[in-house]
Amino acid sequence: MEHWPLILGVGLTAATGLWVLVRRRSGPDSRLAQDAADPYRRWVQNVFLLVTIDRDYGHLPGAEARRVLAHWWEVYGPLELRRTQQELSAARSPEHAWPLVRFILVSRLGAAAGMIDDDTSWDEIRPVARRLQGAYPGWRAMAQAYLQARRQWLSLAVDGSEDDEGMLPLVDNLAHLDDTRWSALDFHSPLHPGGDTDQDD
Repeated sequence: MEHWPLILGVGLTAATGLWVLVRRRSGPDSRLAQDAADPYRRWVQNVFLLVTIDRDYGHLPGAEARRVLAHWWEVYGPLELRRTQQELSAARSPEHAWPLVRFILVSRLGAAAGMIDDDTSWDEIRPVARRLQGAYPGWRAMAQAYLQARRQWLSLAVDGSEDDEGMLPLVDNLAHLDDTRWSALDFHSPLHPGGDTDQDD
């Protein structure tokens, strides 16, 4: 019995190591890869990664997602989330990419914040994704439209000549996505979970 502190310490160390291993295996990178196994979710990732670079906002810690929603969107709960989504999806401007890409970002943040569940977030993005497909001929055209609208919002030159530290990473990421993920998935792929070709929601 005199060795019980040592045994307890070894047990706690092993348990902590196992917890860290599980956390690493189920971390944001692995969840992004798991979601990418579904062609529809991979398509949506191809949209939001233009802005988020290497992460899905739906996998952020809840407190961080709530902070982002409150600071940038004045969203503090499910009611404000729904109102913001409705405003973004109702937009009928010529540049659909600006409101619709932001709809996707807000929806994924809402899932991380616990305001909607993850499956609901993916489901409500589908009609918005189809609208993006209908508005643009391909990934690059959609991305350029989003970036131009973002420049206008930031009062920067639309041609990119005034791009700052907030814009340049997105421009660089566009080129990266164009050479990698976008070239591997047709912009006009069917948008259904599991590659289902049924066109009904």
